Amino acid sequence: MLNFESINTTAMQKVPYNWALIKNLFSTEASVELTASFPHEEFHLSEGEGYGYSWGKMLASSEDIPLMLKSSDRRWRQRMAQGRLTSDLGHLSNLWRQLIEGLWTDSYRTAMAKMSGLELKDCLMDIGFRRYKLGQLHHPHTDEPNKVLTHLLFFNQQWSSDWGGCLRILKDSQPESTFQDILPLSDSSVAIVRSDNSWHTVTPLTCPVSECRLALRVAFFHNDRLTPDFGETQLAA
Repeated sequence: MLNFESINTTAMQKVPYNWALIKNLFSTEASVELTASFPHEEFHLSEGEGYGYSWGKMLASSEDIPLMLKSSDRRWRQRMAQGRLTSDLGHLSNLWRQLIEGLWTDSYRTAMAKMSGLELKDCLMDIGFRRYKLGQLHHPHTDEPNKVLTHLLFFNQQWSSDWGGCLRILKDSQPESTFQDILPLSDSSVAIVRSDNSWHTVTPLTCPVSECRLALRVAFFHNDRLTPDFGETQLAA
């Protein structure tokens, strides 16, 4: 169901860092159904400085989970123990299962690697649901050092520019240093290559209380069994 052609024909932007706006990753029909069946159970408010959103279950393939449990990053083990990290897709609709299974394929990984110019073959990947409500935000951050690439997929069929909740590509660490704002509309997704200056933020939501900003975060991480120690990691975006 993923439109790999939309990834293959997208060029990475180099300013202010390496990132890409990928359009029309799904058909209109699939997008509408994914929005309608976006899961809302078992969400928890994020913790830590700079956070202000709710996150759902984290998903990883049955191949990646054993490697995650051997990683020096304790969060994966904690989430597994809490039932927050799983390869079981039984709680999702049929179309969501198809999407997650598509994201777990070598075809998706290869397309993202080719577009970004990164080596992703040995990276660990987890997928997480994100939900933002009125007043919530995500402060400027660059992502933790062991992250290689993030792909943010949006699932709102409509969203006003007056509602906040934009993914803002920043020139530096200041929230007002706007390079580009991207509305969280379902025809858009954004890939960000992690670097020391890959600053981005989610602007404060001023939407009606009945609205939610819906997103899926796909993240590729260094496998620390194959790469040098990155030291203490920051909280995940």
